Amino acid sequence: MRFRTGDGDYAVPVEHTREVRTSSGMVPLPASAAGVAGLLQRDDEPLTVVSTLGPGRDHVLVLDAGTGPFGLLVEEVAGVVNVDDADVGPAPAGQNGGLVTGVVNLAGVMVLLVDPARVGAPLGAS
Repeated sequence: MRFRTGDGDYAVPVEHTREVRTSSGMVPLPASAAGVAGLLQRDDEPLTVVSTLGPGRDHVLVLDAGTGPFGLLVEEVAGVVNVDDADVGPAPAGQNGGLVTGVVNLAGVMVLLVDPARVGAPLGAS
């Protein structure tokens, strides 16, 4: 699933994406951990939304990295893209925590592939 935040273009494996929804109705979480943007109501349960990849605003990707669903605040969702494993470059050097797992060039745009568990790290999901 390809998406954009204020800091760049990213993608997560589609199998970890549960839904795309609007950020409308999100409320701040008092005394939240760094990287936590707020809460949304989802299926009668609160959904914690993170902003791990920088500022987002209009959309929330609901992801599940195996520890339960959480939201990622993003600016826009470009949709599902097919990427051949042979086209994925290695994770870039110089990062802390292994958030970016690879890089791919899609139509002249550098897209960073991210680990959903690391995206959810503010929730203890890594």
